[in-house]
Amino acid sequence: MARRTSSKSGSKTTPSRRRSRSTRQTLAQQLGKAIALLLVLGLVLLLNRYCGLESEMIGPGAKLVAVDGDSLRASNGENYRIFAIDAPELHQTCTNAKGKEWDCGRAAKKELAKLIKGGEVSCIEQATDKYGRNVAQCRAKGVPDIGETMVRKGYAIDLGRKTGYAYAGVESEARAAGRGIWAGTFQRPGAWRQDNPRNN
Repeated sequence: MARRTSSKSGSKTTPSRRRSRSTRQTLAQQLGKAIALLLVLGLVLLLNRYCGLESEMIGPGAKLVAVDGDSLRASNGENYRIFAIDAPELHQTCTNAKGKEWDCGRAAKKELAKLIKGGEVSCIEQATDKYGRNVAQCRAKGVPDIGETMVRKGYAIDLGRKTGYAYAGVESEARAAGRGIWAGTFQRPGAWRQDNPRNN
């Protein structure tokens, strides 16, 4: 009668196998950490590019001019649209409390030029509009937020839902005080642009 023999060697884990498995686990952990680090670095770069973590200085060394009441142009040719506001268009007129027309568009441009006159202008880019301009939140010497100041003085309105009603409270204040365009009547800039489309 034949005897059955059994070997228990297959169920044992040799020291060499344990070391091999441990090495693979260590390598996998190191690889995982390296991938996580690369993902974090990539996220930081994306945030820096699209969320404007760094503010780009565009003055006072740069020749900076106001294009209209809500746009700036730097000496390098870059155009900046002030975030969350809409000012009367350059050739737009408004009506004062006495019913007389006045050049509110040119007045808005003049006010913006006055705000940046002191220099030290910096902007944090938020997006790019359909005209290729950098939509940015900007500040200048003595002016912590150019957009807010323009709305507070009544030379621009809050852009509304598109930008989360960023300056709605300031707009209400300007309206109640009858500042700038709120001293009389005016057509909202967006409606004026529809009635007076660009030729180009």
